[in-house]
Amino acid sequence: MLRGLLGLVTGYVVFAASAALLFVISRHDPHAPASTGFLVFSVTCGIVFALLGGYLAASIAGRGGMLYSVAVGIAIAAGAIVSLMASPGNRAIWSQVSALVLMSPAAVVGGYMRTRQTQARA
Repeated sequence: MLRGLLGLVTGYVVFAASAALLFVISRHDPHAPASTGFLVFSVTCGIVFALLGGYLAASIAGRGGMLYSVAVGIAIAAGAIVSLMASPGNRAIWSQVSALVLMSPAAVVGGYMRTRQTQARA
């Protein structure tokens, strides 16, 4: 259980820290309209880091790791939903919607990949 919680926290921090760094380094407001190039780049990065976060959560958790990668996906989705509800009406919502629709499932896929990898070794 403790390993699972550590996996969950680590997986989510990997995703959240990557998003924070991306927007700080690019000096782009995640609630502002974005160029197509930046949108594609940032969503791709988000998917990759969500996948990595889910993979790490399952890897650290060990037995039952898939549950913790799903929890990472739920945490990503919950953050996106809270951000959507807190956003004023005229702000761009591309980052929240992409986190909800693409990045959250990517965390689950990362856990699935880790589970399949460990099953193949057994």
